[in-house]
This record gives sequence, structure tokens and C-alpha cells, in this order.
Amino acid sequence: MPGGGLTAIGLAGLVTSYSGIAHTFIDGMHALTGLLFMFGLIILTAGLLEGGVSTTNRTKATVLAILSISLGFGTFATTLTENSTLPVFAGLLIMITIPAIVISYLAMKMPAYVKPIGVIFILAFGTGVGLYMGFGFVSPEGYMVATEVEEVVVVEEVIPEGPMFMISILAGSADQGAPDYEPDEAVVSQGHIIEWVNDDAVSHTATSSVDFGETFDTGLLNGGESYKLDTNKLDLGTYEYMCIVHPWMVSTIIIEESAE
Repeated sequence: MPGGGLTAIGLAGLVTSYSGIAHTFIDGMHALTGLLFMFGLIILTAGLLEGGVSTTNRTKATVLAILSISLGFGTFATTLTENSTLPVFAGLLIMITIPAIVISYLAMKMPAYVKPIGVIFILAFGTGVGLYMGFGFVSPEGYMVATEVEEVVVVEEVIPEGPMFMISILAGSADQGAPDYEPDEAVVSQGHIIEWVNDDAVSHTATSSVDFGETFDTGLLNGGESYKLDTNKLDLGTYEYMCIVHPWMVSTIIIEESAE
């Protein structure tokens, strides 16, 4: 009777936890009730092997409850759930229950064989787990070896097109007080493409100075490199910019409405 009761409680808890009825301590519930279910099966099996099957009404009611819960849980597990842990749970339960039943039977009928049979089961499970682990690392699939999937993100650089307005970063502009950008005040019609070309041997930038590059920023331009800016993305008005490497290099662009 204790085995039947524990089995029934364990099955009821498993059904409750896996069915989605309980949302609090879900992992703890199915772990605890699974353990009760396992102990209940062991005690129930040992009782049946020792005293036989009882024919009392209480036993019949307990067996009926266990069968009902088992059928309900089995139906739910195979048809209504996508939980990937159910096969693992069932496999572990079988791995524990079958040796327990065999050892319990031998303990009742042939106690002299309990120890060697127990050792055989332990060696068998150890060998099985060891082979599973070993073949998992060396098999062609390598199912236990983590594989890194490199995600390649292709970023297409969009080159703006339109009439060009050239601004030169002059040679020697790194010297404080020397001419820097040419033209120093560029008046550009909206719709033109501004291209900064670094004609100096030193690296420079053209960075909007009010917001430290949020409006536009060429990034670090080495000698001979250039950067294009689509003025369609800018509002009409005056924009001061600077070189963040040489902050005394300051210039201005004025975006005016384009003429037909």
C-alpha cells in the first residue's frame, strides 16, 4: 500500500507539472514527484514479490487510480506535449526501475545472487555511459562536441551618388595655425555629395563639433583616403566641424537649398 500510494502521488505530480497547470517551482515539482514515483515503484514491486497481489477493495482502488494516472500521463506525454525532456525522463526511470525490480526479486528469492547481480548492473551501466560518452566525442556526428557556427554578416557599403563637392585636407595642416581645410567655409547645395580627401601625410578627421560626430564623422582618414557625405541627410544650415586628432583644425560647411 505505501508503494501504491507513493506511485500515485508521484504520477499525479508529474502530470500536474508537465501539463502546464502549475507554473510555480515547476522544475522542483517534477523532480520531487519523479523521485516519489520511482520510490513508489520500487516499494510496490518489493511488496508484490514478497506478499503477492492483494485482492482487497483498497488495493483494487489503489491499482485503479495508478492505472488511470498512468494512462492519462502516457496519453498526454505522447500526444499533447512538445517537451523534449520526457524521453530522457522515461529512459532514466527505466534504467533505475528495472535493476531495482530485478535486485528486489533476487533479494526475496535468491539472496545469494544479489551482490553479483548488483555488481553486473553497475558495470553494465558504467560501460554503457562510458561508451556513449566516448563515441560522442569520436563518432562522425560528434554529438557531444560543441560546434561553433560562424554567422557571416555581409554589410553592403552604400556609396552615395550625385554631383560632387570636394574638400581637401591640406598638407601640413597638422601644424597649429597652418591652413587646414580647403575651402575653409564650404557653401554646398543640398543634394551634392561632399567628399573630404586627406592630402596630408598625417591622419585627420572631419567630425561635426557640436555633437562630437553624431551628425557626421569621416572617421580616421589616413593620407590619400577620402570620405563621402550625402547632403540629402542634412538639414539646411551651418555645420561646424573639426579634426578630433588636431582640434585646432576647425572649418564650416553651409548647406543651402539647391537651385534648379
